Amino acid sequence: MLISPEELSEPFLIPNHAYLFKTAIGWQAHQVWSEVISYRIGAALGLPVPPCFIAVDEASGESGVLVEFFYGYPGEPSPARLVHGADVMTRILSDKKRGRPHAIRTNLMVSRYFVGADRSLEWWAVALAFDALIGNTDRHPENWGFLVRRDHSGHNEFEMAPLFDNGTSLGYEMPEAKLGNVIGPSRLQYYIGKGRHHCGWDFGSDGPTPHFDLCRRLHEAHESAGTFMKSVIRFEMAQIEEIVNECTRFEIATPFSDLRAEFVTALVGARRSLLQSMLGE
Repeated sequence: MLISPEELSEPFLIPNHAYLFKTAIGWQAHQVWSEVISYRIGAALGLPVPPCFIAVDEASGESGVLVEFFYGYPGEPSPARLVHGADVMTRILSDKKRGRPHAIRTNLMVSRYFVGADRSLEWWAVALAFDALIGNTDRHPENWGFLVRRDHSGHNEFEMAPLFDNGTSLGYEMPEAKLGNVIGPSRLQYYIGKGRHHCGWDFGSDGPTPHFDLCRRLHEAHESAGTFMKSVIRFEMAQIEEIVNECTRFEIATPFSDLRAEFVTALVGARRSLLQSMLGE
């Protein structure tokens, strides 16, 4: 955790605010890029994703991602605190280490209690579609939650927290040497088909479930969920190309190669096409 200085030359940083400097090594090293690209995609779509920036520790030369805290902003009249999903599901999670059972229907029920039915459904529809778009496999109960503020009368007000912690996505684990072998359409479809969301649908089908199966089941159960999901796929692929190509210009210890930019662009495009087909776009 870092606190930004009061005097800043970077306009995208907030003076006297808290940030996380997250690093990754070995086969997970490209998670830092996944965080940044997921944020940039989310920002382009108007989604609540915490700002993330590539950063370098000047003392050690270690590269990582600087993640803006999405609560506790300087001068906030009513500061929020973060309550993880796991914190309000203690009686439900029999396996707390693995965060299971973890089912969408349960998450909807819990979220509805705190923020209302409409906001709960909208948030989870967008979250599932966004996770499907980037291939996020790690939306466990500590990677979603609520921001809680206490008003002047002492009443707690809840809202869904932003879509935080998106690093386990966008093919981060794919070795550089294998990228060229996965870019073709049939191989991309095979790779995407192996991906799993952390959530299941209900207690009867608890366990990591294919992203698009969860989106489909939510859409079938709640017709209005499709409207929210469609907001996640209304972008031009030129926007994705611009985002990933910009990443190739950074000279850091974990570079983002031209080949990886091609791979991530093709991957997001293929995932978007699957969502479009499912939603009738």
